[in-house]
Amino acid sequence: MAEPEADTIELPPVPEFGSGRPRWAAQRIHPRRLARGHLAQWARLRAWTIAEDHPTRGKTVTARAAGLGFGALMVWRTANEEPRLLAVAAGAYAINAWRAGRPVPPSEDDLKRRVLLGVQQLLGDDPAVFVRDVYDALRARPAAAHLDDARLRAVLVHCGITIHRSVRISADKTGRSGIKAADVTALLSPAPVETPSEAVDAGQPAPEGAVDPA
Repeated sequence: MAEPEADTIELPPVPEFGSGRPRWAAQRIHPRRLARGHLAQWARLRAWTIAEDHPTRGKTVTARAAGLGFGALMVWRTANEEPRLLAVAAGAYAINAWRAGRPVPPSEDDLKRRVLLGVQQLLGDDPAVFVRDVYDALRARPAAAHLDDARLRAVLVHCGITIHRSVRISADKTGRSGIKAADVTALLSPAPVETPSEAVDAGQPAPEGAVDPA
């Protein structure tokens, strides 16, 4: 009998490629992952060819362009003489593209923001949303289908969301615990930048006894 999964307050993201649990979907060969890896490899090849940060860029670009031209010629000759080797090279390139297209795991802050954006989408134009509706919406996604109410509540609290004991959505929808739109908007809004209380000249602290000009 398989052991139950350990409790966690993290909400893993829905996989970018395919469907199902993230840890399995990340290993699937998906066309979008191959396309992303292909673009990543071409970007690396372009950066290597133009050699922007190289001290002798002119000579380096010429040498590398000549090397690429020679390589293209060899590939063309191989395709005519040994088509099977070209198929092997294409398979190796596809494997490298699949590896290069592996999605980067999001940070904890990114996961929190995704949860907040999901709750904001549920809110729409309403002033609040019942927490029961939030639970149902989260469990409808593959990444959170295995979480119960207690663990989903821990996710919301971990993201800084305040769950009020009673909220009012409309005249006929009130009296149940929920989340207010103002709280979610405040969490998604950037923190205000504190301005210095004293005048500072050219990044240097003001000397004692200095008088601000009129």
